[in-house]
Amino acid sequence: MPAGVGRNMLLDINRAEISRLKSLTGIGEHYARKIVEGRPYHHREELLTKEILPEYIYGRIMDRLVANQS
Repeated sequence: MPAGVGRNMLLDINRAEISRLKSLTGIGEHYARKIVEGRPYHHREELLTKEILPEYIYGRIMDRLVANQS
């Protein structure tokens, strides 16, 4: 497993590469690209409000996500 991809690591949805996003449960190429294309995010909940992810997927991974501001 690559460094920084452990189960307890938080992923910044504003900076994570597609390959890192795909390491999340339920996130494949399609959703990873949608996340990248929807940037920037102010809050992780925008993945729902911008209709990037369905609720059932977001619910599985929300505790692993952050939306850091640069």
